[in-house]
Amino acid sequence: MEQYFVKNVISGNSFAIDDPETFKHVAKVMRHKNGDVVYLVDTNEKLYAATITKIDVDNSQILTAVELVDSPSTEMPVAVTVACSLSKKDKIEWITQKSTELGATTIVFFDSKYSIMKWKKNVVEKKLARLQEIAKNAAQQSKRRIIPEVIYVDNLQDLLKYKAEANLVAYEESAKQGEISRLVQTLDETPKSVLCAFGPEGGFAPDEIDFLNQADFLSVGLGPRIMRAETAPMYFLSVLSYKYELTVK
Repeated sequence: MEQYFVKNVISGNSFAIDDPETFKHVAKVMRHKNGDVVYLVDTNEKLYAATITKIDVDNSQILTAVELVDSPSTEMPVAVTVACSLSKKDKIEWITQKSTELGATTIVFFDSKYSIMKWKKNVVEKKLARLQEIAKNAAQQSKRRIIPEVIYVDNLQDLLKYKAEANLVAYEESAKQGEISRLVQTLDETPKSVLCAFGPEGGFAPDEIDFLNQADFLSVGLGPRIMRAETAPMYFLSVLSYKYELTVK
């Protein structure tokens, strides 16, 4: 059953879907008819079953009868930010999609010394709009209650604005040395929010690691194997999901 985000608070027992994109998808792409049910998430992150009562083609509006759904939240119990250095376009889009599916709350892309991709200022807004749409579609597909925010900063200094309660940086030298205890210890403390920074294909420069360490980012290894730039954040999110969502307390 499809799920859509709406830009309003749903109240009462009826709701009109008037967003052009959602109307097109429900009425023209999926070809729904009266009596069909879709799910809506409002700005209060509440989930509703919406039964279509009328498709008003002239006004591009779908009228529905709504009922609040009492189901567990699909959000991770800890707010997670993945901060990834810029890489190729297809990898950035893949990271956005999969990070959303795996529960990230915020996705930050940043420029670093060894980034093979650079964004000119005049293209940032367009690129972020594209990535935000990818995040929205992935959130709808994976039945999430929020759409992760996608952000870009052009240096590590600005990344510090998004620091969480626990701040980590995945560093391959830590992995090579077999260091795994720091990540485990940090997660055992059950922070309310976590940020982990990931370098580009060429990794972080030593002075970048020094800068982050001085800003209270803890260098951690992600197991004994060296991962690709797009794989590491997925591994990290999966570890958090196992730790906080699947492990029986």
